[in-house]
Amino acid sequence: MGKSLVIHVNGGLFCVSDGEDLRVESTRWSNGLLAPMDHGAWIKTGIHTGVVTVRTEIRPKAPPGGPGRWEEIVEASVHSPTGAMAVDPGHVVGEVPYLTSRGPGWYRLRVHAHGRGLRPDGVDVEPVERYLIQAWPQDWSAPQVLQSSTRIEASLAATSGEATGRPVHHVARTAPAGKARLLAHLRHR
Repeated sequence: MGKSLVIHVNGGLFCVSDGEDLRVESTRWSNGLLAPMDHGAWIKTGIHTGVVTVRTEIRPKAPPGGPGRWEEIVEASVHSPTGAMAVDPGHVVGEVPYLTSRGPGWYRLRVHAHGRGLRPDGVDVEPVERYLIQAWPQDWSAPQVLQSSTRIEASLAATSGEATGRPVHHVARTAPAGKARLLAHLRHR
């Protein structure tokens, strides 16, 4: 099951979030593409402002890997305290699917990227960069780079002394309307 989205990017980032309280200070920036927080994660784009295409897929377990047409692939564990983790609706045109299949808990996100080096820090009015975000339930494990690039290698070198361990997660709140949507999502899984 997957869905393609057009994401509005500002400041070279878009977010996968769970709850309204984004704890930015908990961000682990190590690989320069996927940066987990206490709950949720940032995805670093190549462009500064504009639109990118993102496809999301919910998986029951880790999918088989391989670079295929992707230039960069990284994985990290992300905590979903409410079970309502999704691409941040503030940056999306249209309905946003949840990335969670079992409610609250730990999930693994695998982020594939193509085109981040085409217009570094530029502006795109038409999507040139593409992303695939795959999510499945899995206990926390260390981040992995499955397909590297010079951009990822530079980020790893620049953040080599920073914390990369399991983040401490805090309780996130879900608004009543969000709870109803989450319950409907979980009933249909």
